[in-house]
Amino acid sequence: MGFGRDLRNSHEGLLKLQDWELKLLETVKRFMTLRVKSDKEYAALLLSLSQQSERPDTADYVSTVSKSWAQVVRQTEQLGHVMRSHADELNCGPLHRLAALIRDKQQVKKSYQNLHQQLESQHHKVTRSDLDKLKATYRQLSRDATAAKDKYREALAKGQPLFFYCLITCCALQSY
Repeated sequence: MGFGRDLRNSHEGLLKLQDWELKLLETVKRFMTLRVKSDKEYAALLLSLSQQSERPDTADYVSTVSKSWAQVVRQTEQLGHVMRSHADELNCGPLHRLAALIRDKQQVKKSYQNLHQQLESQHHKVTRSDLDKLKATYRQLSRDATAAKDKYREALAKGQPLFFYCLITCCALQSY
């Protein structure tokens, strides 16, 4: 188990995870939006229903049935008010925070992609450009070393002293 092998497909995995999370958050947002809409409609229907019903308080006769009916109408009206306030709280609270979370996740994904692209570019520069420069320098130094060996052999063949050859070689190498 090597560190590099474990991270080979990590970028694609992170992008898939981010996409999946964003898709899930969008689904939750749609669900909550529909829930708010349906709760508001239900509250409006309950309030309308309670206002349309005949008020037993104004009736000529008061009985247990009329009291029960008045209680049902009051409870329906209260439920309508509660449903409307809960829908408004859901819309202003969690739904608003969820929209902000989705925007933040999208920004994080964009930032991650930009940073990954910069790192890939820098990695390519280091591994390709700088490596090619180092290879070219190595080849040049190899040629210079071969040329210096040839000069040394020539100097030995001509009988020139070793000191003279070392001086020429050191001066040539210091120019790099």
